[in-house]
Amino acid sequence: MPSLSVTMPDLNRLPALELLAGLATPLWLARAEDGGVVWLNGTARALLDPDAVGGSLRIEPAGPVATAAEWVATERAIGERAMTICGTGGPPLALTARIGPVPDCDLILVEGAADSADLKARALELAAADRRKSEYVHHLSHELRTPLTAVIGFAEILRDRLLGPPDSPRYGEAAAQIVAAGDYMLELINNLLDLARIEAGRLDLHEEDCPPALIVDATLSMMADRAERSGVTLSARLPADLPALWADPSLVRQMLTNLVGNALKFTAAGGHVTVSAERDADGGLVLAVADDGRGMPPDRIPQALTAFAQLHDPARDPMTVTQHGSGLGLPLTAALVDLHGGSIAVDSALGRGTTVRLRFPPERVVG
Repeated sequence: MPSLSVTMPDLNRLPALELLAGLATPLWLARAEDGGVVWLNGTARALLDPDAVGGSLRIEPAGPVATAAEWVATERAIGERAMTICGTGGPPLALTARIGPVPDCDLILVEGAADSADLKARALELAAADRRKSEYVHHLSHELRTPLTAVIGFAEILRDRLLGPPDSPRYGEAAAQIVAAGDYMLELINNLLDLARIEAGRLDLHEEDCPPALIVDATLSMMADRAERSGVTLSARLPADLPALWADPSLVRQMLTNLVGNALKFTAAGGHVTVSAERDADGGLVLAVADDGRGMPPDRIPQALTAFAQLHDPARDPMTVTQHGSGLGLPLTAALVDLHGGSIAVDSALGRGTTVRLRFPPERVVG
């Protein structure tokens, strides 16, 4: 929600705010003309994002009223009413509240129910969101710092010729590490931007008929070198009569690339990664990527679907980036298939491999 360009009132003229600040009842002060929240007491701050005060946080419906007198006259006729507090700190908060005037200024006082179950759930949700925000920042700094350290370290090796004569093949290996680190950072940044665009509702679908067989073939061709380096067999199992999808082909390919990349990362040499497709009982289309790698316990699957949830091995050489993982592959894939009205399902067990299925609904199946 965009910030509001409205002059902030002088709250120092309201000494009663000190008495209201410590009450157990959630209280808000809002501008009469647009419903923008300008002050919250302690209880309300525990429920809503304090950073949004004076900007994006507002009461809805505010009503097209110009003065507090008009608003109050309306509320006297309505009494208590259902309303919503909206902002950038999470989903809207619905509550029943009373509205009253603030003397000598165009402000209204909103009083919410202190024992509302919705308010309690909202407080817990915001606390969890705050923890996720902290974890997000921690992992993001780690994921960018490590490959950047590799780039600087190997660049210094090339600059200072620390590996012997200029024609030593080891310099080529150092340059390859720089390229790998740069590619990883570019992929991470692109994934972050895609996630941000999806969450903001700004990632548009460019839909057309997508033959899944062609997309799978293109994906496997692109991942063939990585599979060969890993010693993993990469194959496809597709029915001959596979129908087309009405979807964004670049995003479908991105989903498959993320899943195949994850499968290769966690499958040891000699293992297998298979991409398959089938129609389900409801007429939808399922694309699946299965591996016989290390797998994970079922109780870790929700964590794997959460951005930046991967646990890192502290013993790993910080100058090596080949086994890096941002933890964004599965969450981004889940967001992309959801954007197509589909769903993701992960089936995994420790030591038995992982299968990830992307289901596209029947209305996305062409023919």
